[in-house]
Amino acid sequence: MTIHHSLEKALPFLLARTGISMGQAFTKQLLPFSISLIEWRVCVTIYETKNSTLSQVAHTCSNDPSTLSRTVNGLIEKGFIKRVQSRLDRRSFVLNLTTKGRLITERIIPLAQEYEAQALIDFNLEEIDQLRKLLKRVYANMGQHSNAR
Repeated sequence: MTIHHSLEKALPFLLARTGISMGQAFTKQLLPFSISLIEWRVCVTIYETKNSTLSQVAHTCSNDPSTLSRTVNGLIEKGFIKRVQSRLDRRSFVLNLTTKGRLITERIIPLAQEYEAQALIDFNLEEIDQLRKLLKRVYANMGQHSNAR
């Protein structure tokens, strides 16, 4: 019995290929800023949600907190972010951008927006909205699937 499968139609392949392509292209734009793609994601996450905990940033970036901890430490060494003791819980710390980190993040945001615009150049606003909703649903479905096992 032959199982029919088309890699070119497989959603995981299409999503991965698209993400890799976009990530590689954007990584080249980050080189002058001496920041990696994951470092950028951490910085923009903290930019959008100040006083984030490591676990909150890890969840948003879809990374393991222990892995992300090394990235955060590197960003602290670069002077882009700082660890501050939480006002709500003296046992925990929150992450915030330094002035240097905020300025570099604000310089990169327009580049990120240009890349997204290029990727979606022939989509109308309704299609873009629908694509975002569908991708969020796929992500949520996979979270439910992994929790069920």
